[in-house]
Amino acid sequence: MRKLIWWVMMLGIMCGGVRAQELVRVDSEQPLTLDSLVAIGLRQNPQVRQSALALKLNRPGDMAAIGRFLPSISLGLNFSESQFENRTFVNPDGSVSSLPVTFQDVVIVPDSAGNLVLDTITVTQEPREGKSRSSSWSLNANLSLFEGGQRIFLYRIAQAQKKINTLSVADAHKSLTRNVAQQVVGVLTMEKVVALSKRLRDQRKDAYDLAKARFEVGAVTELDVLQAEIELGTAENTIASSERELEKRREDLNQTLGIDLRSRYPIAEAGSLSPYQFDLDQMVSDAYQNRTDLEIAWLRLKQARHNVNYSKGAYLPRVSIGASRAASEQSGADQPFTLNPRNRNTTYYGSLSWNLFDGFAREYDVASKRVELRRAEETERELRLSIEKSVREAYRNLETVYDQMQTTNRNRELANRTLELERERYRLGATSALSLRDAQVTYERAETDHLQKELEYQSSLIALELAVGRTLR
Repeated sequence: MRKLIWWVMMLGIMCGGVRAQELVRVDSEQPLTLDSLVAIGLRQNPQVRQSALALKLNRPGDMAAIGRFLPSISLGLNFSESQFENRTFVNPDGSVSSLPVTFQDVVIVPDSAGNLVLDTITVTQEPREGKSRSSSWSLNANLSLFEGGQRIFLYRIAQAQKKINTLSVADAHKSLTRNVAQQVVGVLTMEKVVALSKRLRDQRKDAYDLAKARFEVGAVTELDVLQAEIELGTAENTIASSERELEKRREDLNQTLGIDLRSRYPIAEAGSLSPYQFDLDQMVSDAYQNRTDLEIAWLRLKQARHNVNYSKGAYLPRVSIGASRAASEQSGADQPFTLNPRNRNTTYYGSLSWNLFDGFAREYDVASKRVELRRAEETERELRLSIEKSVREAYRNLETVYDQMQTTNRNRELANRTLELERERYRLGATSALSLRDAQVTYERAETDHLQKELEYQSSLIALELAVGRTLR
């Protein structure tokens, strides 16, 4: 039943049926492989999900780069209403009077005979007020025919950035895989430590029971019984500490996967690999092909070259053409606004501009872009050297730890055999409790050393995979 529930939950994860705010809980009785855990992490890990958001900028970036080759079009509409009210009047002498104002004015008028004569009339200027409305629209289109080639290089820069965004997501996936693998190794190693602690506890229990039995027959002193009991209690405390550490590592793994910290599942162990089955030169070549950070550095270098060419485009002229169509109408307050004004104006134009001198700003811009290009070249070169060095060092470390692990494995077998012999001799009374404790300590140290070497070997293998840029298992 629990297995069925787990598979239903996994199906919900793959189908995207779980909301982003919810934490998925994974409970399984079947062992989960590293690949299946990585698949869960790629779906649920917050950092991986955040990195995937960069892909949403790829399409808008493409459209923005292509859009620079297209004309720009703008539409404007304007409707306004104004009203005026004049309550003052400026006299000929410069003084201001309030309306209405009555004054005498001299005018030239024809008389009855048709001759022009002067006449005096009385003029009354009343306060003025009124309203007017304005309706207008405009449509403008502009197309840049030539910008010194800058649009081409901007498009290439956008294409390189698109690949960088994609590679950044792939790099986040690799980083998660490495972290999950490291934590899986830690959990598996801690499980072995807990199992070892329980075996040592059982041995201490057998030694304690045997010491009591021998004390009852007078073969040993009470001191041996007390010492065995102390060692048994120490072994119990070691189990408790190991189990708490195992629980912490499981929660750390669940946190990395982005799932509920209470999730519980066994982990399947991967098969062991020998470093001698790898070809070092081939791995160096693979690293140059698979390292996403190297490819990102190469794309940065490519962008730097395009930036230099973009800056050089400022030395060339700009050519553009355009057209505009506008209409407007001024009307009285009693007239409605209109979308079809009667006054029309159509304009076509071509433009050529060439910046001949700008105070050496272009020279500085080109020089700074060239410096950035040189830095990108050196960064890419340094990264190549670092990659080869890291692959070779990781491979040598793996070889060294592998050989040491074979030695610790033999020591563990010998210590186990020695402990069995000492335990049998102690049972027969042929050796002391001190010799038995020494054998137990030697066995514990040998087992612990071997577990540490196993953990170190797996960590070294993960470091080699990180250096090569791909999985080796």
